[in-house]
Amino acid sequence: MRTNRMRSAGAAAATATILAVALTGCSGGESPANTNSESTSAAGGKIAFVIKPLDNTYFGAMAEGAQAAADEAGVELMVVAAENVTDDSGQASKLNALVTAGYDCYVVNPTSQTNLITGLVPVSQAGTPIVNLDLPIDLDAAADAGVDVTTYVGTNNETAGAAGGEAMMDLVDEGGQVALIGGLVADPGNIARLAGFEKAVEGKLEITQTVAADFDKAKAKSAAATILLANPDIKGFFTPSGDMAMGIQQAVEEAGQTGKVAVVGIDGTKEQLADIVAGGQPAAIEQFPYLMGVQSVQACVAAMGGAEIPSNVETPVLIVNSENAQAALDAFPAPPEGFDVPNPFE
Repeated sequence: MRTNRMRSAGAAAATATILAVALTGCSGGESPANTNSESTSAAGGKIAFVIKPLDNTYFGAMAEGAQAAADEAGVELMVVAAENVTDDSGQASKLNALVTAGYDCYVVNPTSQTNLITGLVPVSQAGTPIVNLDLPIDLDAAADAGVDVTTYVGTNNETAGAAGGEAMMDLVDEGGQVALIGGLVADPGNIARLAGFEKAVEGKLEITQTVAADFDKAKAKSAAATILLANPDIKGFFTPSGDMAMGIQQAVEEAGQTGKVAVVGIDGTKEQLADIVAGGQPAAIEQFPYLMGVQSVQACVAAMGGAEIPSNVETPVLIVNSENAQAALDAFPAPPEGFDVPNPFE
């Protein structure tokens, strides 16, 4: 059981929209047999899925979710991926090839906010649905080019940060001191996640300092070690990155502060979940790239069927702690059983 400062998973879910619920039909985590090849579909619908590199587990999970949803809907899915996260031109070329081939809907997870806009011009001119996944396309630049994005699917970073604040307040007494170890200073996601945390804990916890560690595990560990030495009253660390959370936890353990200093990080990587199960960091905010993939295909299916769909869909996040970490780890990368997310496009 959790201590009296830690809410039950059900109570936490009831307190905020950030804590949505279970994915019906997707919690089994079934993976596609081959995410890089076309599969025959009786329904005849064809979806192009343009993503960042598949050897990254985060984006690989997106492709798994997309294929699972495509199989369930009976549509054909073609997945192409960038070679790396900065492969702007390579990813754009792969999109162009798919546009030439012709698909009924395009899901795009761009490597930058503008690299796919030119390739999407003929898609938009043809009235074909465009689903923007995870990294938002620059809508001003898209509008200038005549590109109309049908819907955006992804995590609201400020909401995820607020979930981190909720988790931290369950672990640290009111008025307790916490430090924030962020990623890249100018990164929009980093800024939004830190802002969400700060708003959630305002007037309840004392944020002593915020430092940048460039989304680097070793830098985060070093920063946490320095803070722990300088301020023995620190009771918690918040970070917008799963990798940095692992580095910070190492610093906490080496300082002999396990169980005394809480570490809460966003992402909910497999390593984070396993560490919670093992009694290391007490909580993490799991976002679901698998579910993002599912919802992007659901959006395409709805749009191809002529349905009116929302312009923005927030993929929910989950506070993971010692009570639900094993279930989350068992289901990874899919949401755990009991986390029910209805199809937002039905």
